[in-house]
Amino acid sequence: MSDTTTKDWTKTWTSAAAAIHGALAYTDKSHYSLVDVMGITGHAFRINIDPIRIDVAGPTMFPGGYLIRRNLCNLGFISSLSDTEKPFSPEKVEKVMALIQQSVDRGVPAISFDLFIPEFGLIYGYDDDKQLFYAKDVSKEGTVTYTDFVESRNMLWVTTIHESLPHSKYETLRMALDMIVDHARGREWQHIFQGKYVIGLAGYEAWIACMERREADPFGNAYNAAVIGDAREFAAQFLRELVVRWNGTNVIERTVRKMASEAAAHYERTAVAFAELRGMFPFPQGGRPDEPEQAERAVRLLRIAQEAETSGVEVLEKLLGFMKAYWSEQWIH
Repeated sequence: MSDTTTKDWTKTWTSAAAAIHGALAYTDKSHYSLVDVMGITGHAFRINIDPIRIDVAGPTMFPGGYLIRRNLCNLGFISSLSDTEKPFSPEKVEKVMALIQQSVDRGVPAISFDLFIPEFGLIYGYDDDKQLFYAKDVSKEGTVTYTDFVESRNMLWVTTIHESLPHSKYETLRMALDMIVDHARGREWQHIFQGKYVIGLAGYEAWIACMERREADPFGNAYNAAVIGDAREFAAQFLRELVVRWNGTNVIERTVRKMASEAAAHYERTAVAFAELRGMFPFPQGGRPDEPEQAERAVRLLRIAQEAETSGVEVLEKLLGFMKAYWSEQWIH
């Protein structure tokens, strides 16, 4: 088994979900755990592979504005976005600064990217007199000058939580499953990343092919194994918690419990394969993915993970189909 008995469920390698969870703590939905956020946003089920060398950037190379706003929608929020690209006009800069400051003034941190390292983080304060933002990401907590925030990046990327809406747990789960299955089947909108990264179940074939060519970057390979392995442990835990929380008082609840239990077993097998991969290729050292015996063993483990996750996706697809059909029936009658 992957070692979930000692796992700290308050920490994840997926910085997008960590940032969303951090922002949620300042809203009326602060009851959502990181496990809930990883599952409902679909980040526990993501795989985003650079097919050429399994580059370290893979896990964060997705259309962030689209995806993070859809994540927040699943959680029951209306959000605002800036993804302004260079060159920045003074008017655009002013609007982005106002977006951040208004969110902080409402008491909710703004979600941003590449504050200190190329990962997602939070801007939680500002000082106009000193021209500083107060920010935090997975690497550190500190300050970013207004000038640095504008001039040292190619995109002013900020998402802010604007308004909270009530969602039933049924609608929340249906939206989550929709997102999970879209990603797994490669239907997720990729925007500028189209053709550069391989998403979902097809990501396994891209990873395996790179291993077979002996061209995997040791650092990137280890990072992807760490991020995706951690995510699959969260996926299995999210599904196990659904089994416990849904009380079985109606046909939807009983179906969710049954199928979540089935899917959890598949994702646990995926997590176990990744636990072994992470042992072979520890981050940041990286191991030797170019060494034939190591590469062949890695391919076997990736095939085990791929087969288990494919079975898991099939179960979640059936559950999504059931929930959609049930809802259609309710609307008709």
